[in-house]
Amino acid sequence: MNVMRLHEIAWYAGQTAVVKGVRFEVSAGEFIALMGRNGAGKSTILDIMAGMRQPSVGTVMLDGRPLDSWTAAERARRVGHLPQAVRTELPFTVDQVVLMGRYPHADRWFDSDADRRAAERAMTTCGCLAFRDRRVSTLSGGERQRVLLAACLAQEPALLLLDEPSTFLDVDQQLHCFNLLREEAASGRACIAVTHDLNLALTFCTRIIVLAEKTVARDMAASEAAGSHDWLPLFSSRLEIDIARDGRPWVSYR
Repeated sequence: MNVMRLHEIAWYAGQTAVVKGVRFEVSAGEFIALMGRNGAGKSTILDIMAGMRQPSVGTVMLDGRPLDSWTAAERARRVGHLPQAVRTELPFTVDQVVLMGRYPHADRWFDSDADRRAAERAMTTCGCLAFRDRRVSTLSGGERQRVLLAACLAQEPALLLLDEPSTFLDVDQQLHCFNLLREEAASGRACIAVTHDLNLALTFCTRIIVLAEKTVARDMAASEAAGSHDWLPLFSSRLEIDIARDGRPWVSYR
């Protein structure tokens, strides 16, 4: 089932095109890695999909309706967004921040038993239940990132947009993060994650979209990417695909 469609999207900073001619569809059950070099427009596209920026040209359709025809509350019940930078110095506890993910479903400012259960499930999934009573400002960068991801999961959207969700996470937590996103996609949710980690993308994602020259340069199944070298120069001329001991493809550099 198609969840979102981007048609000929462009966004300009003044007279300069940051992205142009971007078009792709996102379906339920997909886990898409949105990739590209610095400045390729990944965060811009994610912000447009989240309704945080209006495209200069083109249309975004959410469940068959123009995204700008949805109210903010309606959109928040369908789309979860973890941006690249989030203010975390405000005096909220972990529990309070994760419950904020339930606001689109809440009855005004009152959270229900269902809201609290959803928040607790999300904190358990993201490994932050143990410090639910601590202020977010006292946490490490990796711990804060897990809390913000838990808030997105508590929101229970149909589409998750995550801008570098593994930022600040140690290796084990990066693997846990991408594994849980793969599980979310397998349950029927659509997930898009901006990442620079080619091996995480090949291992966990179902599809890879590469931005280059201000537009979509490649859109391919992860299985196709694993068997081809011709997309790697979009990132660096020093990359190649090897085969690991267990038979899996692995991007290495020279």
